[in-house]
Amino acid sequence: MLESDEHGFFGGYLVVSQLGRPLEFHCTAPVRPSRAQQILYGPTLQPYLLGEQIGGTLLAQAKLRPNLILTDQFDAFCLRSQIATPMVCLAGANEEAIVSELGEDSGGDAPQAKLLASRRFVFGGYHWELPGGYEYDQPSVVELLQLLARQVTLSEPFGRIREAIQEAQRIGGRSQDAHGQAA
Repeated sequence: MLESDEHGFFGGYLVVSQLGRPLEFHCTAPVRPSRAQQILYGPTLQPYLLGEQIGGTLLAQAKLRPNLILTDQFDAFCLRSQIATPMVCLAGANEEAIVSELGEDSGGDAPQAKLLASRRFVFGGYHWELPGGYEYDQPSVVELLQLLARQVTLSEPFGRIREAIQEAQRIGGRSQDAHGQAA
């Protein structure tokens, strides 16, 4: 998700293979809440926009169904109740916490996960969070993260999504300018 003062919120959805190669990508047109929506939705506006409007649209457009959805937006968690796919949020990297909690060598090829709280855990050098009420997803989430982490730096695809959205904005703006000049 990107927020632009000029345009509003943009969302992106990238499905990657276990090798980290793109299989499918979608991004949304900008969504700008009206002043009335800001007032009426109050603190629930961002979860509504990011989860229901943007996230729901992106999942509906997708042709492929992933085994796991990774997000970096907690507000997207409201989608979890509408889908069967486990979902986890990248809460951030904290190398000090990981070294002290897991030890510098986790022993073996795959990183290990350690539960920090009922919904939070550390895996692969990152803090992750599960949606409330879906703690039972953790074993399958960790298993899928282990498969992905063998080939992919887990935070890296989020940067690709942001860059692709920015590129789509740039190209979209240029084609609108060209259209305006031709008219």
